[in-house]
Amino acid sequence: MSEFDFGARRASEFRHRAFWALFEERHPEERPRRSRHGPWFWQRGLPPVSLVITMYVAPEQNLVGVFFGRNEKLGAVDTETRLAPHRATIEERLKLRPEQTAQGFGINAIWRVNCFAEDNWPAMADWLVTEAGRFEQAVAEALNEDA
Repeated sequence: MSEFDFGARRASEFRHRAFWALFEERHPEERPRRSRHGPWFWQRGLPPVSLVITMYVAPEQNLVGVFFGRNEKLGAVDTETRLAPHRATIEERLKLRPEQTAQGFGINAIWRVNCFAEDNWPAMADWLVTEAGRFEQAVAEALNEDA
């Protein structure tokens, strides 16, 4: 094994607390908007429309992503069904290419990146917040337009 052959890494090896601490340090404006979080995700609440935007890290798959998640406390249930009538409008506003999405997550965006390389963390945190903002704007415009 060469010094550059790192092999497969397990999610349990990812320093999630350190990543989310850096996330919060770079984006303190997210803290008051956080509705729920765990080792692999951070949810931005959108209480007026009973939605949450989930930002997540999937280190074993080498990706980070954003999607409309579930949060019963905020009434964010049956999200995919609720957004179905607006999906085309939201997706048109997001202008995501097929390689930027994952099947089975509804409206979502992913970025393939080495999550274990800690020098990638600032860019990962910034990308998550930027995409969450794009998702929030797209859904707000779609719901207002289609209302």
